[in-house]
Amino acid sequence: MYNVECTVYKYGFKTKQEPRARCALKSFFNDFKAIFVHCTLYIIHFSLLAPLLAASPQEQTKPPFTADLSWGDVSLKLTLDSPVIDPARDVVLILTLTTPAGLDATLPDLRDRFRGFSRVEDFAKEPVALGTSTRRETVWRLTPEVAKDYVLRPFAVTLTDTRSNQQSAISNQQFSSFATRPITFPAAPLPEFVEGEIQADLKPLYIPPSPRTIAIWSLLALLGIGLLILLIWGLRHLRRVVREHRMSPRERAFAELDRLLHRGYIEKGLYKDFYIELTHVVRRYIERTHGIHAPAQTTEEFLREASRHPRFTGDVLQRLKDFLESADLIKFAGVTATPDLASSSTDAARRYIDADSVSSLSQQA
Repeated sequence: MYNVECTVYKYGFKTKQEPRARCALKSFFNDFKAIFVHCTLYIIHFSLLAPLLAASPQEQTKPPFTADLSWGDVSLKLTLDSPVIDPARDVVLILTLTTPAGLDATLPDLRDRFRGFSRVEDFAKEPVALGTSTRRETVWRLTPEVAKDYVLRPFAVTLTDTRSNQQSAISNQQFSSFATRPITFPAAPLPEFVEGEIQADLKPLYIPPSPRTIAIWSLLALLGIGLLILLIWGLRHLRRVVREHRMSPRERAFAELDRLLHRGYIEKGLYKDFYIELTHVVRRYIERTHGIHAPAQTTEEFLREASRHPRFTGDVLQRLKDFLESADLIKFAGVTATPDLASSSTDAARRYIDADSVSSLSQQA
């Protein structure tokens, strides 16, 4: 039985021969797959249509609100585009006025006759002739507000009779009017009032700053740090200047020498810079103690002016000349200095300042 073969077709072409049992099994699985696909589609369609089918027929077929305000031969009908007034949406109200031939009717301005609406707008359509009558429509767009009721108060319709008095069925006068009754529009039910306090766990929401804000604040922070450093440096410099001004010329000169040695010119091999600062220390000391403007003078000018000063003896002038001329050789002639030579020059400057200050104190005493 299993040797019986069947022909297998694919896309209309014969492909191969297979046992009949295998062909039957494949056919069963194909039919099952098709049934499963159809059932799935039916379930999806039913789930989409279920909300529409569950709606009550009354809600689906509920007609819009209408009211008849006719009087005699004059037909006045009111039509609302929705069954009820809902504060969540605007409504459109249509007043249809139909008058017979020879009789005109005029509606007043109804803006102040509506209650429960925050905005009232209207526009009138062109009259339409219907055989022996004329129809006029006025469309009102109303914006409801949350109110207890929505009312159109009574209003007067003015009639103008253009027919002869014998044919008029209204009155013996040319003008007449009639008043309508008040219309209360049905309102949608308001949500139930819930008692109690509002409970909310309010937490701050972190909003990350933008890259531009980060850049601006970073720049401001760097500027602030720079200003703080500059302020600290300025205060320290000012305090040092004030402290040095309170020192004696000898103490101030020794403080300048210590500060020069801490700059490390000798260790770095900057002998020219070292000797420039060293000679300025000595020249500033002489200016503070003897009144000679030595820092602004050359060596020859200073020695010439010092020779005329009574405080400079020949021995002192010779020592100053040797000290300044040896420093000028290193500063301007390119002579190479050594650490020992720089240390010796520093000791010579200390000895001169110390000896001169002692001499000045003895003379003052």
